Amino acid sequence: MQLCNPSIPPFTLDKPYVDTNILRYYVVLHDPNLTTIEHSTSFFEKLKRTFGLHCYLLTINSKPRNAGDEESIEDRAEENIRQIWENSLRESYHVESELQFFAAPTMDSNVSSLNSPSVGHTRSSSVTSNLSSLPTPILHGNSTPTFPLNLSENTNNATPTEELQQASIQYGRCMTVENVGQIKSMTREFVVQSLVPFMERNIQQWNEQVASARRGLTGRLFGASRRLFGTSTRSSPQSVQNIPAQGPNVPFGLSSMTVYPFAAPEAQMRKLADYAFMLRDYKFAYTIYDTVRRDYATEKAYKYHAGTQEMMGICLLMMEQPLTNKTDVDRHFELAVQQYLSRCRSIFHATRATVIYYELLKDRQMWKDIPTALVRMTGEDSDLRSALFLEQAALCFLRANNKPMVRKYGFHLVMAGQRYGKASQRLHAFRCYEMAISVLDASSWTIAKNHVQFALGRQAFHLARLEDSVTYFSNVLKDSKQTAQQQVAHIREFLFIYKQYAAQAGFDPLKESFPNLGLPAINDRSIQVTLSNAQSNTAHREEWAAMEIELLEESIANGYISSSKRAMAVQQQDDDRIVCAVEGVLIHFKPIKIELTVALESAIIHIELYNPLQISISLSDLMLGCQYKESSKPQDQTVDTDEVMPEGKALEGSDLYEFEHFKLQKLNVVTLDPLEKKTISLAIVPGHEGSLLITGLHYTLNELVHTFKPFIKRGKRLNRSKEEQMSVVYATDHSLDILVTSPMPLLDIAFHHIPETVMSGEVVQTVLEINNKGNKGLTALRMKTSHPSFICVGRPEEMDKNIYSADVSNNTTNTIETDNHLFDPSVISIPLPENGGRGAVKPGETTLVPLWIRCDRIGKHTFKLLFSYQSDEDNAMIAHRTLRYSMQVQVITSLKINAFTRPSTTTINEYILGIEIENLQTMGQFNLAQLTASSPIWTISPLSIDLSDTQDVERKTTIPARQTTFAYYKIRRLDVATGLNSPEAWTSRALGALLNNQSDSKMEILPPIDLHMSKISFRGNDIPTETPPFNTFSLNSRMQWRQSHLETQFPSISKDKYNSLFTLYSSGDVDLTIYWNIPQMNRQGHHYIIGVNLGIQQNPFQGNSAEVINQKSRTMFEATAKERTALVNSLTRNRAIKDESPVKILVSAPDKRAHDFEKEGLLKVPICLSLMNCSWNRTSKYTLELLPWSKTDQKSTNSKAYLNVYPFHWNGSTIYTGTLNPEEKKEIDVFALFQLPGVYDINRWKLTVRTDDKEDSEAFVHQPTLPQLITAIASKE
Repeated sequence: MQLCNPSIPPFTLDKPYVDTNILRYYVVLHDPNLTTIEHSTSFFEKLKRTFGLHCYLLTINSKPRNAGDEESIEDRAEENIRQIWENSLRESYHVESELQFFAAPTMDSNVSSLNSPSVGHTRSSSVTSNLSSLPTPILHGNSTPTFPLNLSENTNNATPTEELQQASIQYGRCMTVENVGQIKSMTREFVVQSLVPFMERNIQQWNEQVASARRGLTGRLFGASRRLFGTSTRSSPQSVQNIPAQGPNVPFGLSSMTVYPFAAPEAQMRKLADYAFMLRDYKFAYTIYDTVRRDYATEKAYKYHAGTQEMMGICLLMMEQPLTNKTDVDRHFELAVQQYLSRCRSIFHATRATVIYYELLKDRQMWKDIPTALVRMTGEDSDLRSALFLEQAALCFLRANNKPMVRKYGFHLVMAGQRYGKASQRLHAFRCYEMAISVLDASSWTIAKNHVQFALGRQAFHLARLEDSVTYFSNVLKDSKQTAQQQVAHIREFLFIYKQYAAQAGFDPLKESFPNLGLPAINDRSIQVTLSNAQSNTAHREEWAAMEIELLEESIANGYISSSKRAMAVQQQDDDRIVCAVEGVLIHFKPIKIELTVALESAIIHIELYNPLQISISLSDLMLGCQYKESSKPQDQTVDTDEVMPEGKALEGSDLYEFEHFKLQKLNVVTLDPLEKKTISLAIVPGHEGSLLITGLHYTLNELVHTFKPFIKRGKRLNRSKEEQMSVVYATDHSLDILVTSPMPLLDIAFHHIPETVMSGEVVQTVLEINNKGNKGLTALRMKTSHPSFICVGRPEEMDKNIYSADVSNNTTNTIETDNHLFDPSVISIPLPENGGRGAVKPGETTLVPLWIRCDRIGKHTFKLLFSYQSDEDNAMIAHRTLRYSMQVQVITSLKINAFTRPSTTTINEYILGIEIENLQTMGQFNLAQLTASSPIWTISPLSIDLSDTQDVERKTTIPARQTTFAYYKIRRLDVATGLNSPEAWTSRALGALLNNQSDSKMEILPPIDLHMSKISFRGNDIPTETPPFNTFSLNSRMQWRQSHLETQFPSISKDKYNSLFTLYSSGDVDLTIYWNIPQMNRQGHHYIIGVNLGIQQNPFQGNSAEVINQKSRTMFEATAKERTALVNSLTRNRAIKDESPVKILVSAPDKRAHDFEKEGLLKVPICLSLMNCSWNRTSKYTLELLPWSKTDQKSTNSKAYLNVYPFHWNGSTIYTGTLNPEEKKEIDVFALFQLPGVYDINRWKLTVRTDDKEDSEAFVHQPTLPQLITAIASKE
């Protein structure tokens, strides 16, 4: 009633900016327990007649009806009524308790206020003051009044849990559902009937009296004059006043503030806009805000101006329509925040504007625009506020509409964590860094990731989370991109924290393992297990594995491994397991006594360590982790990073430690320099049969942190099924699982007299030393080499043999029967001394075998030699053992050889061979010793070298340094029939059987071939080319050339089929071998010219092509129609093989003829044309045309312009036809007539050949390319 008493001034008069024209609303409270409804109604009617309709009678039950009546006391209010208070109060109690517990003891000026350190206002104190001002509630029963916060009483020692337990006050115990409904009805009536009409009346009044005047022409001119001429109303006390600055959000150092009285036009315009905003007329409110904003700008009332800018932005975002221009909204809020910060120095209002802007953008789900507004409010004045806004900006990046911006999310979280750390909010900093590391873990940003890991480690240490701190610091240790000083600091902090963590946890850091230590880096894929006899070089593993598979398949196919062990050998190869034998006792029989020695066979594990840091690190007590199992089956590896350092019994005189089932080697200290890679080798000696699984490596870093690095190796990627091809699936790796068997032989290899550099073609004799260091006899020794044409192995009895020891030369041709099958030259069986009926090397014994090396390709070569051997006693757990050995040889140039052939003009099936040899050496003279030709049907003889003249031979077979020699030889065919027993016939039948899908069992046996060895010795000595190593080198080189040639001609045929389809030699093949020596250097060698084919080139398949093409077969050559089509095309339409004419022609005539043309007239000269069918199976039809002389040909052929001054004529028939059977020869005699003396070219003919075995066969046309000259000389008797 004080509002209506004129003698008492209103409470708003001391605030000039508050309008006294306020809405008065009167509420009469009726308590049914205190009075009757009639009394309250009568009072309400009097009040209504006095003050008008703005009154309401509200019924509230605030007291129990009878305190002594137990039935009338309600123990508990209804659920929906109680939740009205409890939901909000519980949350408020919890928040204030947390603030008091965490913030009150450490109140600091840096984090206590958003504005200035001089004002002690916090949210905790504000809410506490509001709560403490509440009246004490009325309680009944056993309830006791308790408040969650009370800074002046006993709450300083309360914990948040206790504060939650104290929130047991029950509000609204005596209220009913009707009371709550009446309160809602009163509120609704107050708003609808009183408040909204009051606001609408004020809006109409202010709009008509103030706003309309400002919007008119006069108002605009008045405003423009104030802006242009500087007219200001600041001097008027009704317009602007200065009052003392009070309140919690007043900037530091500000004592007074400028306000507009409520009667000022600017204040009324602002209230008009505010009322319109509250009534949701945002467009009208935006217009009024924009109008009054100009006045504030003119008056330089920057705080009011910033407020209107803020409200204009809010109006645009509150409108229920799409934004036409986002820039306008952001510009309003940006200007408001800038003026709050710069002009007004009010951080509180700037923060408020930013939060409102954030909430409105969030309501519209404009996530991409929120971070800009939040980051705008970050600064150095408040780390806590900046951290909060940066964290919220990060979350907005994660909730972007189109695609989450994960990288920006992580980046802003890192910045938020840094600001939280500066504000001493370590828990929040730790939380932000943890969320950021989840983003960076999947990226390759190592520097950013390590920065966050380092920050997490420090925050965890300050939060007393030593285990987490140690984990995070261990992840930073392997950072290789930091400077050396930073890396030293990282390791020092890690060791310091780990020492504290070990002391706190109560364990020994030198025994207990610290998991996942990143130093040093170990590549699990590079770990290799070898036996003690293996070389340390472990490169090219895939090539070695392929060689082992090929050697195993070849040994199984040829019966070196029994069929009963076939499955075991294949499984052993697939598992890639190292086989190690247990220790045994060797018995050495000597003339006087018997000695017993213990043979230890150990497995060596090669581990590559890498130090990624720029500082040195020290590793000590390095030892393998192993698991023993009695079963020989592969073990399933289980990763256990907490394995304790094993303790074994040290063996005297060695670095081995004995355990129950094995012995382990221990390395005391290994130092890794900066960025150094070092391979260490650790030995394990098995003691019992079974299997040993290498699980990992034990070591101690810098003599303080012991760790165990588990080894996890994956097998090859599986690519067999479609499902495996579509996904990434790896096979199980068993290379670290060592199979331990009973005593076995152990091969040790040593090569002697291996030169580092050899000449191309030079033959060097070396010695292969074979040692058996195992406990059983060694047998079935075989070797597979990567360079089969470079190596030849002899027998032990040939150790002192002089391979160039020669007999007196007779330059004859001898015949050698040779197997014509294709073979694998890379696999060599090494002969061993006879022992018990078979070749074997006893335990502890050594044998020597000669080995010759000849390299014919220039460059640096690495010989990969894979040895396979077995035990002389049967072992049920293993089929064979292997040993890898490699060596390097540099091959330099020696001779350069060029050769060519051309048909002879005197005889059919005779060729002229020209060989040009250049000495590429700058020092040393080459002497040619012998030329050997090996061929089924061809032989060679010298043409330009007189073997009977020693000086001529010396002159033409001696090649000084950087000089060249040239010589001609004649190759002629021997009188040897080929026919249906030729290699070509066998190949054709084999290809036909393949195309007809016949089984290999029905294939006919390939007969051996007779090679004719023609030798031309230049020095009087006959080099035995048919004995080792020359015959081996020759066959291996021939095989290598033949295989590469077949791969080029028939790419669609599998290599596995070559042996059953093709032969090593064809009938027309000629291989030439040139032997040489350098007397000054005592070097000898030879070069090959392989692949000279002087026969008729034709398709290997000579069957009926039409039948093969039209044949339909479901299962054919790997059972696919596509592959069958490719095979048929490669045999019938092979572009790499072009058929030649099977018929050869030779024109024989005298070179000159004397004739008396005046007396005898025409000169008649007989000419013989010889035709021969050189095919082994084709019958050919020919047509021979004798062509007349033509002037056109005379003019068009410049090279023959000096010939045929006068024409000549053929006498008799000029066309001859006939048929030639295979290898049939026919002669045709014709006559040429000459009128005048001169030089005539009688090569005027044309031969057309067709083969009659094919209807669509190609027609071959022969025409002369060289002239056949006859000189007619005029003579007189």
